[in-house]
Amino acid sequence: MKLAKGMKAPSRKKTIATSLADLPETIAVPASPEPQPTITATSGSSRNGAKPVTIEARIDVGFGNALYLRGEGRGLSWTQGVPLTCVDGKTWKWTGETSEQLKFKLLLNDQVWSQGEDLVAAPGQKVEISPAF
Repeated sequence: MKLAKGMKAPSRKKTIATSLADLPETIAVPASPEPQPTITATSGSSRNGAKPVTIEARIDVGFGNALYLRGEGRGLSWTQGVPLTCVDGKTWKWTGETSEQLKFKLLLNDQVWSQGEDLVAAPGQKVEISPAF
């Protein structure tokens, strides 16, 4: 491509930074947000002493509804629920690995809290419940 008379070609000169301060700010900023921690289903135990905890709820929540888990302990939060897996029409299940006690409660569609006190599960324990809403 020819340049019009009197126009200069863009410079292709390379600049080498001698310190981090010489780099443009856009390089120092991460391109995407850090991924959020997730709870994964596991079996067995890991090197840090964590054991699987299983929470199984026996309830028919109706078509189109789902159960969620909120609480405190590894990976749980009281402000945002983690969905349970629907095993069949009346069984919901969550399994996660932890080395500490979990305090939790179930919610219908992550909005309606189950009745009663908070529940507790220890590492390696399977908790079977029939919640009421």
